Amino acid sequence: MRHVYSNQQPYNGDTAIIEVATRKILVPLAANQVLWELKLVWSDDSQRVAYYDETIQARPPRVFFRSGSSFNEIALPELLPPKLPPSAAGGDPETKARIEPMQWLKSGDLLLESELQNPAWGRAALKITLGFDGVNHCFVRQAEQAKVSIVDYFLLLPENQFEGPPSVWLRHARTDGQAYLCEARPLEQRVDEKNGYIKCGGDGAQPNFEVALFRYRDGRPLLALCYGEAPELEGPDSVSLEFFEMGDDGKMQEIKRSIFPIPDSNDDRWQFVLPRQGRTIVVRTPKSKKVLHKFTWNGERFQEEK
Repeated sequence: MRHVYSNQQPYNGDTAIIEVATRKILVPLAANQVLWELKLVWSDDSQRVAYYDETIQARPPRVFFRSGSSFNEIALPELLPPKLPPSAAGGDPETKARIEPMQWLKSGDLLLESELQNPAWGRAALKITLGFDGVNHCFVRQAEQAKVSIVDYFLLLPENQFEGPPSVWLRHARTDGQAYLCEARPLEQRVDEKNGYIKCGGDGAQPNFEVALFRYRDGRPLLALCYGEAPELEGPDSVSLEFFEMGDDGKMQEIKRSIFPIPDSNDDRWQFVLPRQGRTIVVRTPKSKKVLHKFTWNGERFQEEK
């Protein structure tokens, strides 16, 4: 994919799939567009490619198949939207939609994520698997409502916890703050729904942060949010730790720190390391990384490992 920037503000440009050897345009994709909002995902055999434009809400990606030295577009079937939660109101202009190609599977199928987000009620998502027959006819092989995950709880955190709404930082975590370019990086590196873990780099006044999901014995969610000082202050990462649980209003609310045995490191003597897997938060020194404590969640509070 080639993106040619304009030579004046706002520096938007034209995007196309080109033949590298000749620079010939094979498929024009977008005009007067921002590179950060575009994405190509190639199949393993490079015979099919999915193109995603983030600026066009609720529009499915475009999918092409290779035919000699050119590409032909594949017509997609109708895609049903995710099922809204009971608290959601249909037709709300605040609801944002995206249908993003996530990856081509080993089978040759294409996995999509159809998502609706609203600051009032959070998120609803549908995992859609598209299949293709021998003549590149496309059909919906499977559509499964996504299970409630750390992403849903993260979007319900108070907006004043970040420099901007959580939805902005979810996108930042998903893309690592980088342009999509030609391939998506593995999402498990930053947004790991399966294990309940999110890691996001900062931007300007926003510090780097990590989020981990724990569960009370009765299944209620507990989010741990760990962050450092703002980048311009040049302080260490992971020195502050906060906890949130679901409130009666359906939003995540900060709770008392008494469930965790030790306070924040105001003098930067230690850092907190949230688990990508498991239930143990590690406390270590910033420079030597020596482990000082390990605290494991027991369903009610964090207890130190002896």
